Amino acid sequence: MENGIEKGPERILTKEEVLEVISRFVENPVLVRELFDEQGLYLLEVKGASEEQGEIIQYEYMRKGRFPNHNEASESAIYRVYYQGEMAVGGDKIVVYKSETGEWEEVK
Repeated sequence: MENGIEKGPERILTKEEVLEVISRFVENPVLVRELFDEQGLYLLEVKGASEEQGEIIQYEYMRKGRFPNHNEASESAIYRVYYQGEMAVGGDKIVVYKSETGEWEEVK
């Protein structure tokens, strides 16, 4: 129960649905890692090339909930993380999944 309003269970998105959203931001994403629990996909990481030489952009989807290895998210969202070599040098949340509407909302 949240804010006095009971919500149904979070809809579990498929790998294909998440990749479709990520493909709005990067062409030809390369799968890095995907993790599942008994309900389905909870973590998906893909890499894409950047305009900056030597920079890699990784897109990370995490489903709302608590998962193994101390992974936890308060909302289902996709993040963009910038890497120089192996080191993360910045990032931001780009879209959030709104389970009430079934739509992705861009973060401004």
